[in-house]
Amino acid sequence: MSLADLKKKVAGKNLKKLDVDEFIEDATAYAQGHSILTQPTLPAKKRKQNARARNFKNATFTLSHEHIEQLNHLAEHTGFAKSRILRLLIEQLADHNDEDIDALLTTLKKTSSNKTDN
Repeated sequence: MSLADLKKKVAGKNLKKLDVDEFIEDATAYAQGHSILTQPTLPAKKRKQNARARNFKNATFTLSHEHIEQLNHLAEHTGFAKSRILRLLIEQLADHNDEDIDALLTTLKKTSSNKTDN
């Protein structure tokens, strides 16, 4: 390796700023041979009009292999990013009243205990 390899290279083009969902969906599209990153970026004035305010925070949690496979299947089937699927499901559940949530949780507990008994 020569010293020329260590020089900082100037970026040839401006990169488009992406939100989390767009980045994940572009990564999936890139794997399939398509990418929105290779398309020309919008002018700054147009970009500001289309900008969405997104405030995400990283979350770390543990899922079983079965749940990961189910989430992967949902992502493939819907074409949505896995994080987007989880956000949609959380929003859907949060829209219910407390009694409905308690009833659902009771049903889920019975279902999961039946699976572990078998």
